[in-house]
Amino acid sequence: MKMGSEQGIERIQPKGEVYKCPVCNYTDGFHVSFNMEAGSNLAEIVLICPSCHRRFNIGWKVQLEQE
Repeated sequence: MKMGSEQGIERIQPKGEVYKCPVCNYTDGFHVSFNMEAGSNLAEIVLICPSCHRRFNIGWKVQLEQE
């Protein structure tokens, strides 16, 4: 079974509650992944639709603790 989407990460603007996929209209929320910036502990949060596997960036970033 092939996982993921061959499309790149699409930028979307969040409006209201973010739970619905703008591509396939799946309405039970998203999986989350972290895209780490090279040489940094800063990560971009990427939303992944569990149904169509498209990936979305809505501008969220987090700074992870250093060990």
